[in-house]
Amino acid sequence: MKKRNITEFQVLSEIIRKQPHIKQKEIAENLGVTVQAVSEHIRNLVKEGYVKSRGRGEYVVTEKGLRKLKNWISEFRDYLDEINTAVYRYKDIWPAIANEDIEDGEIVYLFMRRGLLYASKEPKGKAKAKVLYGGKKGEDISICEIKGIIDVPKGKVIVFRIPPEVVGGSRAVNYDLIKESMDELDNYVIATMGTVAYVVASKLNVEPEIRFAVPEAIVNACNRGCNVIALITGKMAEKVIKKLDNSRISYTVLDATKEKEKRQNIKIK
Repeated sequence: MKKRNITEFQVLSEIIRKQPHIKQKEIAENLGVTVQAVSEHIRNLVKEGYVKSRGRGEYVVTEKGLRKLKNWISEFRDYLDEINTAVYRYKDIWPAIANEDIEDGEIVYLFMRRGLLYASKEPKGKAKAKVLYGGKKGEDISICEIKGIIDVPKGKVIVFRIPPEVVGGSRAVNYDLIKESMDELDNYVIATMGTVAYVVASKLNVEPEIRFAVPEAIVNACNRGCNVIALITGKMAEKVIKKLDNSRISYTVLDATKEKEKRQNIKIK
């Protein structure tokens, strides 16, 4: 988000908080900018159709403005998440999972697996750390003095469109197609959206790790290095796809309807 956009986001937020009677001087004081700058941003917001002027210092946010504000909030939240992750990297002591038995004081290599930080005595990447408190394989350990960059490549997503109940629900699903992707894809988590999708996961004998705030959770999982197999019921897939597009996450969309005998790539990003 550009600096100008951030200020316009703040001005638009102030308008929606205090509409319709807006005092530009008060907004300027709250944001730490000049009255002239506020006036310029308001003129631009009016020009773009985000704000409507009623005259005599009265302004209201339009429907277009509300949509823009929601989009800005989503972008700003993602930006803050990135900053929070960067800040977190600099704390003194980190938890990690022991990839094998590890003793206090050993030097270990760090790597990500399914969104979790692991420590190994074998070379797994360029990042290293000193073990403060060791443990057995699979236990949490404490590490410090991290050196190097922990490689966290973005994960990718396979979105399966699950047929809704009106066209057969879980009875109309090509389970072999989904199992094939589960066998081929490494380091993945399962996400479900909708009742039918959850039932499909149950029939596959898998417990979904993502069920709530699904579009956002999928993006977070990918940013932490996880691949995701997403079982999404009907038109709910569009919401997930839009979020993936906005977050620049690589994905493939497949139709999981039983009648589709061949894998049908709907869209690949």
